[in-house]
Formats: sequence, structure tokens, C-alpha cells
Amino acid sequence: MAAERLFAGKGYAATRLEDVAEAVGLTTRAALFYYFPDKQALYDAMLENAFGSLAAHLDEALSVPGPIAERIERAVEAWVDAIMARPTIARLILRYVADAEERPAQRIYSSSERLLRTYLALFEKGRASGELEPLDDNPFHAASAVIGTTVFYVSALASLIPFGDFEPLAPRQVAAHKRDVLSTVQRLLGISDRPRKASAARRGKTASRRRVTRRGAR
Repeated sequence: MAAERLFAGKGYAATRLEDVAEAVGLTTRAALFYYFPDKQALYDAMLENAFGSLAAHLDEALSVPGPIAERIERAVEAWVDAIMARPTIARLILRYVADAEERPAQRIYSSSERLLRTYLALFEKGRASGELEPLDDNPFHAASAVIGTTVFYVSALASLIPFGDFEPLAPRQVAAHKRDVLSTVQRLLGISDRPRKASAARRGKTASRRRVTRRGAR
């Protein structure tokens, strides 16, 4: 976590191994080499640690069987929850973008491409079936709205507002942000409540018939 905070705050180039060693209570930079051969290895391990849990939650949300709209909505909620619980991830993303020209070959997370492909496949499947009616044919419009909004909200919004009483991570504000992000993705992807309400109504009627049947059998 110490390395995560330093890399998020200073970026890769400006973070020194001496700073990391001091932050974790090691007396010398050389002591870090017992765990990591160089700064790149430390940085890679830090990214894996920071994004591994997030990727696992997103993968689970997108892969669990069920309606495509619900899977995407669960992924959106998992994304917001993870960033709110670990705000340094938002700052790491901004640093990654800022350093992209200097480090073009560095991927932010080893499984990021697989997650994107999963989302793209769901987008195309949902559009083909009519479950999704996106405003734009490019799926990254919706994805960028979700990712960008939460990253900006967590990492930058408080410092740009000229008042000192706004707390982005306060429970009420977090709930409002999650509600707004879900509403945005539903609009961009053309997700309607009508099919799900109809499905719920059918399930309710089926359950009622079963109860009536059981009572009649008595």
C-alpha cells in the first residue's frame, strides 16, 4: 500500500526506491532488492495488487449467467464500490494516462484486455438481441462515461470545488454518485426496466399459481 500511495501521488519516474523503503520501514534501498529486483518489478507487482481484486469483481459481475443488462449494471456497481473503497486506484489510473507517452508498452493490468473483450462481446450480443439499444454503436462511449466519471469524481472533484464542505466519499454522496452512474449507463446503452419488470411479473404469477396448486392439493 505504501508503494501504491507513492506511485499514485508522484508517478513512476518521480518515485524513488528510497522513498518506498522508508515508507515501509526498511532502513536502506538495498533492502527492497530482497523482494524486488528493480523498480519496474516493484511497480508491476503494485499494479497487480491494486487492480487484481477490482478485475476479479468485474469479471464475476460480467460472467455470471443472467440478463445482459443486469450483468453490466452489476459490473458498474462493482466498479464504483471498488474505487470508493480504494481511492488510490483512481489516482493510479490518472498517473498511468499521464505517463502513457513515456511508457507506451506498460499495461495497467495484465487481464485488462480480457475484461474489455468480455464487455465488448456482451455489448454486441445485447444489441443483436434487442436487450440493449445503445445511443451509439461504439461500446466505448458508455464505458468511458462510467470509468471517467468515477475516476474524476474520486480523484479530482473535491480539489476543484471552491468550498470545503464536499466529501466525495461520504456515504450519501457515494450513493448519489452510484445512482447517477447507473442512470447514465442505462441511458447510453438503452437499458429499459420494462423487460425486467415483465420477467419479474411472470415469476410472481408462476409463484402464485404454485401456491394455489399446493393449497388445492391439500
